[in-house]
Amino acid sequence: MEQNACRLCRKHRALAIAIVASVSVAGCDAPPDPEKSGTEAPSTPQPPVEPSPPVDPDAAPIPPQRLAVDLTRNEWATAENKAQCAPLVLTSDGGAKGEPRRANFAGGWGVAFDTDDVRSAFGVAGPGLVPADSADGQRARIRGQWPYFIELPDLPQPAFAGYGIEGAAPYSTDTPDGVGDNSLAYVRVAGQACTYNVWSRLGRAHLEVLLQSLRPGAVE
Repeated sequence: MEQNACRLCRKHRALAIAIVASVSVAGCDAPPDPEKSGTEAPSTPQPPVEPSPPVDPDAAPIPPQRLAVDLTRNEWATAENKAQCAPLVLTSDGGAKGEPRRANFAGGWGVAFDTDDVRSAFGVAGPGLVPADSADGQRARIRGQWPYFIELPDLPQPAFAGYGIEGAAPYSTDTPDGVGDNSLAYVRVAGQACTYNVWSRLGRAHLEVLLQSLRPGAVE
């Protein structure tokens, strides 16, 4: 009796092992759950990633593009004050995309830029000399005359400008950005006797961009 019971137990145990083994094999062959599987490898070979070109730390920076260089040089070359007022040019239009043309300044030279909407929207000029140009203490004169003052480190030093609304007035509280007003700056540059004019009818921020973009113009 006990032997028959043992044989029956062994049969049941063998059957249980066989069932477990079949379940394990079926689990191995089951397809993966797409929501739990990783990203499939691409079916086609991928091109290698191109390395970034090396940067030369000693390379000279690209100089800014000067605007209306030839026109400025031509106007300066025929000006009465050419020996005391070397040409200055803009290297940025502040996004205004103006068309340059000759501007009349008695005894000097000037270049104005017209936009589609505003004639003489901005520009730069070397006006004829006046007695105040040769006085001592030009920095104090400019700083005292204008409500705003800025250093211009990219020009021969010392170089600086006083600016505001034409007539040396500050920007009003109603239009602090100066848009619609005629902003004007007086600029002094080392080695030059004239007081340059830079103007913008496109606002204070635009005039400040123009001032920072000033560079010496070519004289040959």
